[in-house]
Amino acid sequence: MLLHRTLTSPPRPCHVRRSILAAAAVAALALIAGCASEPPSTGDDHAAFRIEHVHNVVADPSGSGFLIGTHDGIYTATEDGELGPQVDGPRFDAMGLTVLGDTLLASGHPGNTTPAELGSPHLGIIRSTDSARSWTPVAFTGEKDFHVLATAPDGTLYGIHTDSAEVLASTDEGDTWRPTGGSAFAFNLVADATGRIIASTPDGLQISTDGAASFRRWSDTPLIALLGVSPNHQRIVGVGSGGKIWTTTAEATSWSEAGTVHGQAQAIAITNAGDLLVIDDSGLTLLPSPPSR
Repeated sequence: MLLHRTLTSPPRPCHVRRSILAAAAVAALALIAGCASEPPSTGDDHAAFRIEHVHNVVADPSGSGFLIGTHDGIYTATEDGELGPQVDGPRFDAMGLTVLGDTLLASGHPGNTTPAELGSPHLGIIRSTDSARSWTPVAFTGEKDFHVLATAPDGTLYGIHTDSAEVLASTDEGDTWRPTGGSAFAFNLVADATGRIIASTPDGLQISTDGAASFRRWSDTPLIALLGVSPNHQRIVGVGSGGKIWTTTAEATSWSEAGTVHGQAQAIAITNAGDLLVIDDSGLTLLPSPPSR
């Protein structure tokens, strides 16, 4: 059974400032995720997706559904894919969002009502321990904007800010950061249960097996822009050319096709059980994991 929910918040204007990488990501997503030549496979037509600039979706650390990072703050979604209310907390442009245990780490830009102590014009790294209801500044306050944040199973955080392709890492919940030695012009970054770091780039998927100290091209894989990883890091999902959804698992060397998005995908998540939450032109779509054969 497919569950569809349409988000209906009014559009918000974009920030004038855009990094070269962000502009490239927009172009790549329009090409990769928005140019399907065949009818989408996830159901009938639905009203347009109207929350502007959904950047990411992650599992809620409280264990109750999902959190959606948008241009105007954090929204909630239930485990069955139903849109919930916006989190009653500071509203900001949540460009980067990742989960570390029961903690959220985020980055982006402040909104009109964002507390001044979180930083401006960039949030740096901010932290929440109550599912996005409150936030505290952690690092690079007012200085850096991380569009890419990821968490590895060992608790290491990885990030790429908009000033550089250099990958940074933190082993103390984001308090301090160091260069890993590697770099990637990444749209998304995930870490699987084996410790592999997977980056989606304009040149295709790249992979690191040395803690992001170096990256190599992952040969014979789909061209993928969006990536997501399950909370246990065992499953990875991506959206590729023609709007096709692809999945793989930790230690796997190939990807399997798992469906097609409606129009242009904005974010995608995968659960430990293999269910998918897709955010695209139709709104939220829950794709249950296919039964085992």
